[in-house]
Amino acid sequence: MAHVPSTAARLLVTALPVTAACVACVACTAFETNLQDTDVNYAETAKANFDQGEQAFKDGRYAEAVKFFEHTKNKFPYSKFAVQAELRTADAHFAREKWLEAADAYKIFCRFHPRDDKVGYATYRVALAYAKEIDQDVWWMPSAVERDQSAARDAIRAFDEFLARFPDDEHAAEAKKLRTDARARLAENDLYAARFYEEREKWKGALWRYQRVANEYGDTPRAASALLRAAQIADGKLADAAAAQLLYEQLVREHPGAPEADDAKRALAARAKTPPAPPTPLPAPTPPAAAAPSPAAG
Repeated sequence: MAHVPSTAARLLVTALPVTAACVACVACTAFETNLQDTDVNYAETAKANFDQGEQAFKDGRYAEAVKFFEHTKNKFPYSKFAVQAELRTADAHFAREKWLEAADAYKIFCRFHPRDDKVGYATYRVALAYAKEIDQDVWWMPSAVERDQSAARDAIRAFDEFLARFPDDEHAAEAKKLRTDARARLAENDLYAARFYEEREKWKGALWRYQRVANEYGDTPRAASALLRAAQIADGKLADAAAAQLLYEQLVREHPGAPEADDAKRALAARAKTPPAPPTPLPAPTPPAAAAPSPAAG
């Protein structure tokens, strides 16, 4: 009797060519944007090469722009265009959405030209590149909360450095917002773990994770919802009225403008109206057992 493939096997065989084609397409795109495969005709002077890099950048030919700027920097290191070309190399990597290459290029510029008036801009772009890398999702990779969060941590450190050195920079307000966004991404990891515990009814583990989000990432939008869920678990799943009371109060105190604060106020009001349960009466004392008669008593 001939073997008939299962439905799952037939679907797998059908899907394999499609998957292979997708991978090949991505590989081709990566190959086409590889700098080593970008041919350009260099000019004779630093200015001419720099200008060609600027034109390529303006036209959206960023790989060519990188080649021209790097040639300007390496071939004419003492030219006035060399420092500009170094910064524009970083800008071209950023425009190519090569975030880590851009961050490294901006850091090199800051390291070798610490007194340049563009250092503030470059320092901000280091952090911005890392922030962009956080959202670099690829379809075959794990979801954002399951991946390593090193880019988020790098972004936070870079934003901290930028804000410490350039607190009055025009990009400071945006840097603060993006820093909070990066911290919210870290909070997502703990929220993911909290939901994992909830699905398995591991209430103490879930409560601990939600509290960690509220306490470690209180400046993020995730904190209020984490506090509310922690209070609900303490109240409804663990029957810990005292802990629930404290968590609801913390939510109202620390996040008064959050929608979750209204839920917490309603919960506190309901608790205030509910009379405390009467104390459990003590069991009636058990009379001592009668002593067994002594054999000598006869």
